Amino acid sequence: MTRLDQTFNKLDYPPRPIENASMKKLVSLVCVSFMGMCAVGNLRAETQPADAERYGPYPTNYKEIVMKWLDTQLIDAGSARIEWNGDPKPADLGTKDKPLYGYLVNFKVNARNRFGAYTGMQSHGALIRNGEVIKGMGFGY
Repeated sequence: MTRLDQTFNKLDYPPRPIENASMKKLVSLVCVSFMGMCAVGNLRAETQPADAERYGPYPTNYKEIVMKWLDTQLIDAGSARIEWNGDPKPADLGTKDKPLYGYLVNFKVNARNRFGAYTGMQSHGALIRNGEVIKGMGFGY
């Protein structure tokens, strides 16, 4: 063995068991703390139920309502591929003087145009109140 090899062998020593145990405890404590903070943050994110008198009843069948409405809006509704972006949320899409309350559903649609070609995913929204769409967003009107 050369002198250089002997020097490196002295530096290559296994860690002591006490250091491993302490490090594991520290990492576990940090992970548990982080997960606890995430859980508390999610509890705060829960919203109060919306006022049914103002927004109307919650549309549990919102996908069916929007699909029925899209039949009147799209040229080839049967070709539509829809990606839903979450559940309906209470919203006001009116003006300061004239509010328009309902449940907003956000979604993306890829449907065929007049030429038979798919348009690509486009973001849209529909405001639902009392089981029907009262305002559409993202359709050019």
